[in-house]
Amino acid sequence: MTSSDRRRPLPALVFLAALTLLSGIVWYRVLHRDGSAAQTPSASPCSAAPSAVRSSVALPRPAAVSVIVLNSTDRNGLAAHTGKDLARAGFTIAGENNDDPSYGGHGSIPGVAEIRYTPQQRGAATLLSYYLPGAKLVQAESSHNAVIVALGRKFTKLAPPQTVRRALRARADAARAAPSPSASASASCSG
Repeated sequence: MTSSDRRRPLPALVFLAALTLLSGIVWYRVLHRDGSAAQTPSASPCSAAPSAVRSSVALPRPAAVSVIVLNSTDRNGLAAHTGKDLARAGFTIAGENNDDPSYGGHGSIPGVAEIRYTPQQRGAATLLSYYLPGAKLVQAESSHNAVIVALGRKFTKLAPPQTVRRALRARADAARAAPSPSASASASCSG
């Protein structure tokens, strides 16, 4: 057998290594994604109402969202400054304070922020997440009628308005391009 008749294993091995790495990354992201998906009750699409099947949440206008801004850091004036910025973006600011247990706080937040919301406030919390990239959405029980934004150590500033508009436009475009969840659910449940 000549050297040209033998197969070279290197390209196949490189391909398999790349495929293995890609699979590992996908599984890591699935296993370590934000806990908000795990908090959503799982139900069979066939038994759920069409509105429960819908994966995208309707977003309100900022003026319809009441927010309490909390400082979960040792930086003075962070909640007040961020509250003013959110008010300029159109949100209704219901208060600014330091984070404590009465707001669901549990000490210093190492990340960007926590957006604490009740199930009825999911759309408002999702909207706020566009202004606070990297913030963690936390569904929580609350006696407050406002979404609570607890700013963490990694928070620097709100996302620029043009970045938020671009992200919201991309979300709307993706929602228009996606097939209707209720139609796909009814099609898969009919068989």
